[in-house]
Amino acid sequence: MKRLILPVLFLAVVVLGYMQKELIAAAFQTNPFQGSAESVARGEATWTAHCQVCHGSDGEGNGPASAQLSAKPKDLTMVARAPVFPDGILAFRISEGKNTMPAWKQAFTPDEIWDLVSYIRSKSKKAAKTLILSF
Repeated sequence: MKRLILPVLFLAVVVLGYMQKELIAAAFQTNPFQGSAESVARGEATWTAHCQVCHGSDGEGNGPASAQLSAKPKDLTMVARAPVFPDGILAFRISEGKNTMPAWKQAFTPDEIWDLVSYIRSKSKKAAKTLILSF
């Protein structure tokens, strides 16, 4: 399975049309907490305070503020698992933002971002095997 990570990531980056070295480097970062129960609980507290207003309580992109956004937030319950969509890419998107998603790197510590990744992964639906969020 580890042999697939590099080719899949390379193809995804090429197909999407741009190569950002920070994004590529992020793809190889792993969650230091690996979804521990403590990390998930910390992530849930951060989620409740800062994320659910847009992404909804279940992460489906249907929070109360989502109606006012120019683009609906992603359904994070459908984010594919690694190697298709590595945890590092998810952490990068939280940190750096994209489109209507703000960058949270000034508000959250790296550990808080990884806790959010743990929480988001805990909400994944079993069908989340093939959906790829845009890089």
